[in-house]
Amino acid sequence: MPRVRGKRRKRRTEAEWSEILRRLESSGLSPRSFCRREGLALSSLQRWRRQIDATPAGQFVEVVPSMSPESAPSGWTLELALPNGTCLRLRG
Repeated sequence: MPRVRGKRRKRRTEAEWSEILRRLESSGLSPRSFCRREGLALSSLQRWRRQIDATPAGQFVEVVPSMSPESAPSGWTLELALPNGTCLRLRG
């Protein structure tokens, strides 16, 4: 999107970008579509996503099941999409 002469870009804080990324995740839109709708630069969104979502190597993240193992249907599948694009699929 070309910059309009005289219009300044808004500088956002890390807290504001965290909120924007939360809205992106709940929107169901692609990052490109979300940026178009919100008037954001895709490159800025991608840069902040990397900065905020970066999990240091070797750090564990707890995954809590939404249902008990007894109530889970047989032939279950769990898919975990990581911020770096890696997708982990577990089937039981």
